[in-house]
Amino acid sequence: MITYNGPVEEPIENPNDDFIRSIVFEKDEDYWKQGSGDSCFEVEGCDEWLIFFYDEPYGFFIMRHPDYLVPMNKNVEIETVEHLVGGEPMKVPSCSYVDRGLAYRIINEFTTTKSMPTFIEWVDLYEIDFDHGF
Repeated sequence: MITYNGPVEEPIENPNDDFIRSIVFEKDEDYWKQGSGDSCFEVEGCDEWLIFFYDEPYGFFIMRHPDYLVPMNKNVEIETVEHLVGGEPMKVPSCSYVDRGLAYRIINEFTTTKSMPTFIEWVDLYEIDFDHGF
């Protein structure tokens, strides 16, 4: 079973591809400023889940939880971006945001294969040099 936990909805079990596409391609920044401010996909039997949210103009921040692994674009200048998660500011590096197309590929791979995508390099969030807010 796959469960989507959004920022404001009740959990949605086994969301179909149309639903996943609408979350990724149609929801704007206002959606991600509601409720918890983030969302996740959990796959039954998988030890990790994908936590993600969207910020303009950066795109989607996606993190593997509980290991805090994120994509990293080494070709951009790193800025610290603040996003409210559960009402508290979470600071994340701009280099870990991906566009809508790549976000969909990551989520689709996770939800269809029930394993973390290997086509992207994952790095420890706390090994990236940015203002962590500690």
